[in-house]
Formats: sequence, structure tokens, C-alpha cells
Amino acid sequence: MAETDKKSFMTQGIKTQKFVGQEEKTENIRPLPGTEDKDEAVIGKKVSRFSLRGSGVRVTAHTDKVKPDTGVFGYTGKRNRIFMLMSLPAIIWYLGFFYLPMFGIFFAFKRFTPKPGEFLIKNLFVNSPWVGLENFNFLLRSSDIPGIIWNTLFYNFFFIILGIGIPVFLAIFLTEIHSVRFKGFIQTVMVLPYFLSWVIVGYLVYAFLATNEGQVNHLLRMFGMEGIQWYQSPGYWRFILIVTELWKSAGYAMIIYLCAVTAIDRSLYEGAVLDGATFLQRVRYITLPHLRPTICTIFILRIGTILNSDFGLFYQVPLDSGSLQSVTQTLDVYVYKALMQQANFSFSAAASFLQSIVGFVLLMVTNRIIKAIDSDSSLF
Repeated sequence: MAETDKKSFMTQGIKTQKFVGQEEKTENIRPLPGTEDKDEAVIGKKVSRFSLRGSGVRVTAHTDKVKPDTGVFGYTGKRNRIFMLMSLPAIIWYLGFFYLPMFGIFFAFKRFTPKPGEFLIKNLFVNSPWVGLENFNFLLRSSDIPGIIWNTLFYNFFFIILGIGIPVFLAIFLTEIHSVRFKGFIQTVMVLPYFLSWVIVGYLVYAFLATNEGQVNHLLRMFGMEGIQWYQSPGYWRFILIVTELWKSAGYAMIIYLCAVTAIDRSLYEGAVLDGATFLQRVRYITLPHLRPTICTIFILRIGTILNSDFGLFYQVPLDSGSLQSVTQTLDVYVYKALMQQANFSFSAAASFLQSIVGFVLLMVTNRIIKAIDSDSSLF
């Protein structure tokens, strides 16, 4: 402690500490060997709680033990036990649906030939021969793969760009609404579609696009135009699927950016207003710079899933129409059909494993690039 805050006198076995604005005595404190001439506090049989308050340690009276205030199994771990219990469902979810299924990677390197009545483990490791990279070679030589990968990349490009831009715009828009009730209503309307299953969304889309009873064709006929057979016309469905995905997910993503916007110090905006800054200038020089770490984090994570697609969007919404396969066939739909229609477990596992490898590499590369540009915005 600085000399301006404490004046220390060490005598034979007695130490008296005098603080600014408060006097406190600590008895029976003997200096350690070699510290007689130092100004550092020495902890003995009795410890002053005042001198250690806020120092990051937990002190037990009448003992010479000092317990650290950190660690999962220490004082902090016990104090935050409720938070650890709250995270338990998420841990169980990831263990059950992400980590345990990892043993399925072996399917990608085997020709899975199950025998009736045998356990899965025995069928996989005993009854199925190793084939190396044969499943991957068959996957990459397939004539359908180029179009499938193109569809997956095409949709994810728009989902990443618009899936970040639109929620950021909505979050900034909501911060400018001062009516609490109206803001709550808008948030509810925007977030509600996220909680609808793709089966329900598929039937909602069908209610609009059905050939005979659809509302869109009914509106077209009112203006003397012919109805469109939407489920036999692939040309419209790229736009339909992009709009449907953004309608369903933009509200939930908006919540993330809204939390980041509301965390910005409001005095920055007040100072900018006093300096005569316009709304766009405040957004450009205050809001967006503070949102940059959040945007970069979401961008990196989305790049890591660029070969993934939402199965419900591309299978349930177009009702698995054969006429639309040229624009709705993504890698996840292809894997599902290979598994369900051909019962080819090994081929499906190879495609999924390839998705994971490419996604991991892209995530690491993207994170490295962003870290080189702005180290504060990278994941690690």
C-alpha cells in the first residue's frame, strides 16, 4: 500500500496500521524473517479483514491460511453452482447429439453391411470391411455433386450477407423506438416466426402458393392474369426460399445485435447529438464500430457452416417436389435421400464428414484473417 494511504510501524512482535480516515489495530502479528525492513503486510494468527477487502482472497479468521477466490472447485465454484446447474441441459444436449454420434465417423471409412439380429457396434466394427477413401471418391465423382454444392454455396452466401445485414438494421431501428409497448409488440412479431416448425412454415407457404386455392394465384386472377404452378416452376424458388429463411430467422438474430446495441454507453450518443451529428453519422461512427466484434463472431461461425443447410427449409417448404430438385437439392437433402432411399449409411457419413472438415478449415482460416485485421474481433 502506498505511503499516502498507510503508515506502518514495526516493533518487536507488534504491528500497528493506520489508515486514512480509519484506525485499525492488529495484534500479535510477527514479521517473517527477512521482512523486518519492508513495508509489506504480513499475515499472522489474526488477520485484518479491512486490509484484505477487495483483494481477491477469502480469509478465515484466526488462521494463517488464505484461500484463493478463484477456481471451479474453489469458493467461486461453490458460489456459482447454480449457474453450473443451469448450463447442465446444454451440456447434456451437446453430449447426446453432437459428441456421442461422433463414433459414426467410422461409417465413412467402411462398407456398412449389417447382419440382422446383431448389435450396431458389432455390425460396424466386425461385420463391415474397411474401404479407406472409397466412399469419398464415389461422392466426389458423382455427377450430381457440382450442382448440389453450388446450390448450397449460393443460398449460404445470401443467408450470411442478408442474415447479418437485416438483423443489424432491425436492431438499430428498434433502438430508435421510444414507446415501450410498441417496441415490445414489434419484437414479438419479429421473433415469433423463429419458433414455428418448418412443417408449419411449409403449409403456410402452400396456403399462399397452391395452384388452385393459393392466395397469390387468387390475387393474380383478380387482375386478369393466369395462375402460376409454383411447385412446378423452379425459377421462382430461389427467391422464395431466401425470403422464407430470412423471415423465419431474422427476428431471432436481431435479439443478439439488439443486446449489443443497448450495451453501448448512451453518453456517446448524447455527446454526438450535442456536436451536431446526424442519425447516420451516429450509426456509422458509434453503433457499427461497437457492433463489429459481434458481427465478426457471427460471420466466422456462419462461414464454418457454409456447406450446411437447413434440412427443413429445403425439404419441407417445397414439399419435396421432384420438379424443384434442381434448385432445392442441397448437400443435407442429398445426404438424407441417400440414407433413406438407398440405405447407404457409409455414403451419407462420408458426405457429412466432408462437410465438417471443410467447415472447420474455413472457420480457422476466416478467424486467422479477421485476427490479422482486428485481433479484438476474432474468436481466439
